[in-house]
Amino acid sequence: LIKTIAGGGGGGGGSTGVFAGGGGSSGGYAELYIASAASSYAYVVGAGGAAGASNADGGNGGVTTIAGIAAGAGAFGKPGAAGYGGNAGFGVTPTGGDINVRGSSGQGGSEGDAGQANGTGGSGGASALGGGGRGAGFNFPAGGIGVFGGGGGGGSGLQGATTNVGGAGGAGYIEIQEYS
Repeated sequence: LIKTIAGGGGGGGGSTGVFAGGGGSSGGYAELYIASAASSYAYVVGAGGAAGASNADGGNGGVTTIAGIAAGAGAFGKPGAAGYGGNAGFGVTPTGGDINVRGSSGQGGSEGDAGQANGTGGSGGASALGGGGRGAGFNFPAGGIGVFGGGGGGGSGLQGATTNVGGAGGAGYIEIQEYS
């Protein structure tokens, strides 16, 4: 029996009207081989992190657990602040698997050009099972949604002085393969 799991991705940060939001990190990925499987297992599939509202942090993703494995949740992206774009969420390493792969970090948001308010949001981190949401730009100012399988949400971009929302993180994932 092989179990493959991913934690939920973190949500991207919202923009402030002057500085773009950072992308959320992806959920961690783990695999576990079980030679003699039980008939059932309790489990939790981690939810994707909430999208960051205008000028607000995105939400952390949820931890996915089954059979003693805990796939780390993605961390949220932050909105920009005076002098810099939003910080990205950092990935977390799962525990309990034979293979444990840390979630990938999102990218930081950029600061707009002086007086232009045209910064680009950071992309969400891609997981082993799902891509990260796109970082938003001027024409598409809301951050992209992280793909199912733990992708991080993209940070919001700027469109004039308007504040915008980040993208939600992708939900976690569990896959069980049984061989006889």
